[in-house]
Amino acid sequence: MLIIIGFLVGLGIVFALFKTPASFNYSFKLPFVGYPFSTTDDKVNVLLLGNAGGRHDGSKLTDTIMVASYNLRENRVVFISLPRDLWVESLKMKINAAYEIGDEKDEGLKFAKEIVADILGIPIHYGVRVDFSGFEKAIDEVGGINIDIERSFDDYNYPIEGKEDDLCGWAEEEREFNESDAKALNIEKGKLKVLISPEGKIATDSAEPEKGLEYFTCRYEQISFQKGLVTMDGETALKFVRSRMGTNGEGSDFARSKRQQKVLEAFRGKMLSFETFVNPIKLKNLLDTFGESVETDMPVDGAISIYGMSKGVRESRSFVITNSGKDALLLNPPLSDYGGAWVLIPKEKNYDKIHEFVLKTLNWEIINEATSSARTGNN
Repeated sequence: MLIIIGFLVGLGIVFALFKTPASFNYSFKLPFVGYPFSTTDDKVNVLLLGNAGGRHDGSKLTDTIMVASYNLRENRVVFISLPRDLWVESLKMKINAAYEIGDEKDEGLKFAKEIVADILGIPIHYGVRVDFSGFEKAIDEVGGINIDIERSFDDYNYPIEGKEDDLCGWAEEEREFNESDAKALNIEKGKLKVLISPEGKIATDSAEPEKGLEYFTCRYEQISFQKGLVTMDGETALKFVRSRMGTNGEGSDFARSKRQQKVLEAFRGKMLSFETFVNPIKLKNLLDTFGESVETDMPVDGAISIYGMSKGVRESRSFVITNSGKDALLLNPPLSDYGGAWVLIPKEKNYDKIHEFVLKTLNWEIINEATSSARTGNN
């Protein structure tokens, strides 16, 4: 929670330095316990979403879906990450589309909070959406961040922005196939749109993920990270948190979630550093960047209040709801059941077991090493 609250309070301080109190427009509940923010059982739960940004298709799909629950009474924090490929039956889509669906009615955060609350079985009081293209600029504004990389890894298939639809020398054509040709190519006869290689070869299987990588190599680049303390600029940090096909155990959602937490924590520290806040030009640039890249329904004074209390956090733990380990809560159904898409679904085909797991984690009753990591300290 310190990561998220630190990010928010930094944003709040920047706004406070450059705007008068009258320019703020707060809308929040005053709960019965007297906090200047909403809580349930002395816990405040915040949904953090990260999307790629930009103008390409899928720019509002959320790669990062994480909930931070801060227990105000016990000064403990639990982080729970959900995989972007989790299938939501009510949407008939993956969970990473929830914000985008809601955003069509200008209710992206509200709708995403409702979906995540249903899955986890807890109220989601506030939401934060970070456009990672703006996050990249913000990291550059503070002079980069220091990240301690736990293990070296390579990603040989990191997507290059702007080349998502590049045909890499292939051409798309509509052709007529008779029964004989169709049988030879294992396709339906009649008119079909197909890809033609520069040598005239017809590709009929390019829709398969592994074939897409084979045919469209120009869409991807190799990135590498070496173990140890590294200073990252915005572009490098963004690649670090978005890499999905890393070697050495870094290709899982769990590993990616840990990397995201590292970057957010490092940025929070750098943003609140003395050198940042004594530089009015840097502050103004951060304000401009945040204005374009961050959306939240948390009141600034609420964030500042939480931050003040959270300095004494005694312990934090992080969990990923995933399909690995003996106590995995999710599974991979046959691709044919979901139109060929690779998705994750609850083992019991409902969220009851997830609700039970979340309740135990929030009550500090469980540490499942197969699906979680635990750490202590103030972050």
